[in-house]
Amino acid sequence: MFLITKLGLGLLLCLVVTTAGQSTDASADRILGRWLFPKKQTCVEIYRENGRYFGRMAAISASCANDYGNINNQVVLTNLSYAGNEWKGGTMIHPSSGSKFDVEMRMTNANTLVATVYKGVRFISKELVLTRQQVTN
Repeated sequence: MFLITKLGLGLLLCLVVTTAGQSTDASADRILGRWLFPKKQTCVEIYRENGRYFGRMAAISASCANDYGNINNQVVLTNLSYAGNEWKGGTMIHPSSGSKFDVEMRMTNANTLVATVYKGVRFISKELVLTRQQVTN
């Protein structure tokens, strides 16, 4: 009887550990998908690689291509990690200058992502509100 109880406790512990990790991944993965920048001329696709989140340019308008050149598929977000209810510790790279800025992101709802971009020191920042690009069939 003791062996069965010990085995049952071990299985229960494995189940709790496994499902806890999955729920965290599901919460963190809410950021995945395509997001439109405020002027809706460019779109970034956020993806996960090795537990971190990255973003590459997925679509750009003709006027944006004139300003920045061919930046399609260029990585512009790197190394975001999920902590609490935010994605932190990442870098945003300006597509034409290559300048790097610290970035943090949070979702206000399922279709709105707020990126806070820090220029040098923490009290100089800019917020960008991105909207989820709806998938059309």
